[in-house]
This record gives sequence, structure tokens and C-alpha cells, in this order.
Amino acid sequence: MLGSRATWRDELAETFALAPVFLFVLLVTVLPLLFLLLSAWDDFGGLGGLFAQLWGNSLAAEAARSALQNSLVQGGLSALFAFAIGYPVGLFVGRHRFPGRGLLLSLLLVTFLLPSLVVVLGIKDLFGPLGFAEDLLPGLGSGLAGIVLANVYFNVGVVALFTVGSVENASLPQEEAASVLGASPGRIYRDVWGGPSLLGGGAGALLTFLFSFLSFAPPLLLGGPGSYTVEVWIYTLARGVFASTPLAFALASWVVLFLALPSLVYLSIARRTALLGGVSRGFPRLRPVSWRAPATYGFLALTGVVVLGTLALLGSVLLSGFRGPEGTLGLGNVEALFSGRVTGVVQISTLSALGNSLFFATLSVLLVLGLSLVTAFARPRHRRLGTGGDLLLFLPLLVSPVILALALEGFYASTLAQPPYLWMLIVLSESALALPFALQAVTLGLRSLPPEPTGAARTLGASSWRAFVDTQVLGLKVPILSAALFTFALGLGEFTATNFLYVPPYTTWVVEIYVLGGSRLVGPEAALAALLVLVSLALFLGIHAISSRRAGG
Repeated sequence: MLGSRATWRDELAETFALAPVFLFVLLVTVLPLLFLLLSAWDDFGGLGGLFAQLWGNSLAAEAARSALQNSLVQGGLSALFAFAIGYPVGLFVGRHRFPGRGLLLSLLLVTFLLPSLVVVLGIKDLFGPLGFAEDLLPGLGSGLAGIVLANVYFNVGVVALFTVGSVENASLPQEEAASVLGASPGRIYRDVWGGPSLLGGGAGALLTFLFSFLSFAPPLLLGGPGSYTVEVWIYTLARGVFASTPLAFALASWVVLFLALPSLVYLSIARRTALLGGVSRGFPRLRPVSWRAPATYGFLALTGVVVLGTLALLGSVLLSGFRGPEGTLGLGNVEALFSGRVTGVVQISTLSALGNSLFFATLSVLLVLGLSLVTAFARPRHRRLGTGGDLLLFLPLLVSPVILALALEGFYASTLAQPPYLWMLIVLSESALALPFALQAVTLGLRSLPPEPTGAARTLGASSWRAFVDTQVLGLKVPILSAALFTFALGLGEFTATNFLYVPPYTTWVVEIYVLGGSRLVGPEAALAALLVLVSLALFLGIHAISSRRAGG
């Protein structure tokens, strides 16, 4: 009886402790999305009216169907190519030890941390009409090929890292037993570790499909109206010349309903691996590289393609930013970036835009870390939330930034969506998009810590909170710092939702790049992209240093 009461009290305390993060997701994601769905339902007379409006014979319906088709094609091709490259890379890196492995694992995240506009500009600089590699690989700087290439740049590292995590979590004793019994490498792959690796790689590919289906910057800047995805079309309906908020709400509602099933499938797959806090088997026992195996060289070639492709993209953006009209290197573009002409076009100085970027990103870090720590403390290591709880916690990751911004603006139309409070919506949207990543880092970091010191502190009379702070938070400083840098990088580079919500006083560096590009100020645009690459590289080096300390510690 006493045991059941203690269990009931623990569960009640856990529920109350999880209340802040659930309340945040409720106010920033769930209620705005419900408002969007109900508004569209009311405007068009229910589900039948929504269907007739978007799938009838009107021009809006034709454009919506075209956007949906583009999203499906771009998302499917991007997921296919990202898996074809990322899965073998993940297999090689996840199973072998070699010099520089830790740096390579960190490098796989670089393009994911870059602002989407910077990656798009890098594609143009590399493969565009005047690009460095245009003669070598023509036609990759625009159209469907350019869009898919940009999406693959964003997500190939995600597929590889998901594969690495699943391979490392496979059962080593089963593999050793199969090898002793004489099973061939192909049989061992099929029966032991191939399944988990495909599960992880498949989860990464499905996430790539979701991200690419809702891609915004690549189709907007590389494809033109004929390549617009549903994300760009929703933005056009909400902010274009012939804006129609009801139609934007209607299309956004269909997208939310349409992506509900693949989102649930992704969560189901991720829960079966270590991707959502599954049980880890500890540090992996890596194998030396087998130079006699012919497949090794194929794996190395694909890994080299990823590394060289990332470095080429970064290098092209940096060179364009510091390259003058005659091809000479210098600071002319940077000086122009801080000129009165740029300030007049953007309606805010570049330094003020930098201040906004730093301010919004810092507030996002504080909010996200606070929620992540509370959630990590509230969730016992041995207990996992149900699918519904995980869906709620990871819902912001599975909602497109444009739909999130549209829903926030509509739900808070009379309050936070109006100056001088609009900046709060920008911070909330950035925080919502970063929360699942930070939550994952902190939760898995907590589960890797030994529980004995906490129990000893409680035995000596410390309160549960004091024991947590003294024995767990101090041990969590590495994943906390990693989550903070990751959240800061995502906040600094977030473009889609911020571009939807901002007014000139709240312009950020990423939005300024878009404004400069639209005004044909190519030099300042390239300079600002180069500066963002340098900032992103600094954050990348910080994350790598922290990850190295964690691995070494």
C-alpha cells in the first residue's frame, strides 16, 4: 500500500514537473494549430468546403495541387538521394575507428547548422552561371536539380548520424556469436545489425522527406513559381500581392492533416532506436578499417564526397563574400555592408540587425535550456513517455516554420502579433523549433550519468532538487553547453518563421540577406553570408570541442 502511494506521488510529481514544457508546447504549437484548423473549417463550411476550395477547378486549387506535387517530388527525391549517400557514410563511420572520426561526426552537422539562405547562396556560388563548378557539373545551380541538391546538403548529415546512432546501438554479442558460428559478413548484416541500421537510416530519410516536403528557401530562390512547394505557396497566400489569409489557413490545414501520418511513423521508428531516448548500450566497440575489403573504398569515396562537398560549399560562400568585382580578395563587400545605402534598403543598420539576431538567439537558449532541464529532471531514466507524450514534445519539429508562424500570428493577432510585442513571437518560434534538439541532447546526457551519486545525496538528507543540481546538473554541463550552442546556432540562422513574422525594427542578419538579395545588392549580400559562415564555423568548433570533451571524459 505504501509502495503504491509512493509510486502515485512520484508519478504526480513527474506530471507537475513536466507541466512547463507541455504548457509551452500547448501555447506555442497546439493551440495556434487548432486555431488555424478551426478557422479554416469555419471559413469554408467544414471539411467538404475545404476540399472543394483547394481541390476544385479554381486557379487557387490548381496552384495548390501543383505545390503539393512539387513538395512530393522534391521531398521524395531529396530523401532518396540523402539516404543513398548518408546511409553508407553512417555505416562506415558508425562501425570503424580511424583518426579524425570525432571531427567527421561533428562535420556532418555543419550544413544542418548553416542558415538555409547561406546554403542556397552556396549552391549558386558553386553551380550557378558564374559558379566555381559550373563547367564541371552544369545545371545543378537552379531548378529541380538545385532544389534537391540544397535539400540533400541540409539533410545528408542527419541520415548519416541517425545511421551511426543505430549501428552503435546494435547488439555486439549477437554479432560476435554469429561470427564464431561461421556466418558470412552479409549474413551478419542481414540477421544482426542491418535491421537497426536501416531503421536509423530510414528515420533520417523520413525526416529528410518531411523537411524537404516543407522546404522554403531552395524552391523560392532556386526554382521560381513553377517549383513552389506548399510551404512557399502558403507564404505567398499570406504575404503575396494577392494575399488571402483564409486560403492560406485552408492549405496549411490540409498540410498539417496530410503530414500527420508520416510524422507518427517517424516517431514510431525513432522510439524503437536511441533517437528518442531509447536505451543505449554504452560506448561502442569500433573496428579497425579493413583495407582488404573492396567495399571499404566505396564507403571512403562517399564519405569523401560529403566532406569535400561541405568544404566546397563553405569555401565558395567565403570566397564570394570577400571577392571584389575584378576577382581580387578584399573587404570592399564588407565595407559596403555597413554603408548608408544598405541601411536605407533594409531600414535598419547591419549592426542593429546583428543585435537582434544575438538577442533573439540568446533568449531562445535561456528558454529552451530551462524547459529541457526541467523535463530531463522530471523524466526518470527507466521510464519513457507514451507515443502521445513524445508526439507533444516533438511536435514543433514536425510542423513547418511557415505554418507555425502563420498559426502564431493568427492566434495572437490582437496581442503578441502587434508591435512592440512582435519580437516575442519571433523568440517563441525559434525556441519551439530548437526545443526537440536540445531536449534530446540533455535527456540522453542525463541517462548516461550514473544514478548512485544522486541516491547518496538523498540518503544524506539533500532535497531532490538539491541532489539533482549537485550531482546531475554539474555532470550535465557538457550536454548542456552542446545544447546551448546548437540552439544558439539554430536561432541565429532561422529564416523561414522569422521572415514571416518580422517588421523592419526586428530584422535579423538572415532576413537582411534575403532583403539584400531582393534589392540586387549582391556584394553586401555575399559579405553577410560569409560572416554568417564564419559565425557558424565558430559555433561548430565549439560544439566539436564540447563533444570531444564528453567522449574523452
